[in-house]
Amino acid sequence: MSSPAQPQPTPPWRPWSIPTQLPFMRRRLCGLLNKITKANLDSISSKIAALAVSVERTGDPDILDTFVRTIFQHSVSDPSRTRVYVELCQRVVDELERERSLWRKVDLFHLGNPMDCFETSLRLRAQYEFNYIIGVGQTETLRTFTGLVGELLVEELLFPDDVVAMVDTLFARASRDEEASSAALHRFLSRITVSFGASQLLISLDIAERLEILLEGAEHLSPKVRYTMMNILDQVLYPRPHDAFSSSLLRSEIYGIDVSDTVGSDTSSVAETPGASYISSNDNQYNTRQFLLTRDETAALEYLKVLELDQREVFISSLISAALSLGDVSDAQLVASLFSNHGVRQICEVEVFVNAFAPELSSLQDTIIDVPHATRLLAIMLQGSPLPPSAVERMATTYSTAADHGEDGAVAPVAERLLETYAVMIQSPGSRSGFTSSAASVEDLHGLSFSRSDSPSVSYGLAF
Repeated sequence: MSSPAQPQPTPPWRPWSIPTQLPFMRRRLCGLLNKITKANLDSISSKIAALAVSVERTGDPDILDTFVRTIFQHSVSDPSRTRVYVELCQRVVDELERERSLWRKVDLFHLGNPMDCFETSLRLRAQYEFNYIIGVGQTETLRTFTGLVGELLVEELLFPDDVVAMVDTLFARASRDEEASSAALHRFLSRITVSFGASQLLISLDIAERLEILLEGAEHLSPKVRYTMMNILDQVLYPRPHDAFSSSLLRSEIYGIDVSDTVGSDTSSVAETPGASYISSNDNQYNTRQFLLTRDETAALEYLKVLELDQREVFISSLISAALSLGDVSDAQLVASLFSNHGVRQICEVEVFVNAFAPELSSLQDTIIDVPHATRLLAIMLQGSPLPPSAVERMATTYSTAADHGEDGAVAPVAERLLETYAVMIQSPGSRSGFTSSAASVEDLHGLSFSRSDSPSVSYGLAF
């Protein structure tokens, strides 16, 4: 005969503010941060936000400072997921504000302790971490950290007053011809200049005036620093906010804009085909912009079919040039997807792609001054093209100028970087996390098949 079930014990009473032990909190937070990715951000961020609520309830500034410092350290050590950590901080702030709003329902004048809260600790810790990185001279960490600060500033987790001292330091060091500081300044401003509040942020930090003063006495600056500052000034004077819509058609649909009346009378006789908007104009530059706006591969293919052989080469070359000048990975992936289209490969021979890529490979050394990640963008488009690896290697080494080669005839650094990036992409086209375990190099290209591949790939550049 079985004994009756024992009643479940009643959970012990717990106070509102449970003491949080520092070692336990840090171990718990590090474990969650080690697991966080874009895919599991929702579940992990909710747990970290709950931990932040318990930490703020304690009112202990040391525990709160350790909490914020741990997040900073993980975000700096993992530059590939900077956006994930910024979004995590935003969700933590939202959860803490929700907690405070619940208390205001009980006490209308409840404000908490503004000095011992997550937002204040985040603002103070940012300046402290910057001073520490500058003090120890960690140049690569400095670039990653300034990029993180730029993201936090755009998301309004930091304010212009919080980063003025950092900007002063970076400009002062850049004026002394320090390449690391100029690169960090470029990383910091690159996210700001494409944000919707770019003009207000740039004016509040006096970026344009600072750059003009710096460039007035640029005679003592090295070419790399000077061109970097000139590139930053161009972005500051002409901000290019990212479009919130993936195409002009989507924008017109959401806002209810009727674009049918904008078509000229000269296009009325054009047949209603997917490529009508392209066939109506023979301007390759215009049609390139149309393709990057509408992102319609079918229309681009129809346009290619009506072009002569030499004009197809010009159109493909203009697509490559536009994707490089815009500097957006999504545009490069779009062009690569078009190049992998079976219809495009049927009407365009390999020689067309060789001639189209040749000008950009010849000027790649100059392009990376304005677009630092041009080698990656070019590798993405080469990955989508029908060019075999042997042709890519031959072109990269052939079109490098003689001045870029060493005395022993070694491959130019920029060409070698392009080939290494390309080798990793074609060896692991589906990898989204990073490099493969085996080190890929230029020599790895020799072991690959040199035959033309007609199998499309759907993950261009995702090995990075």
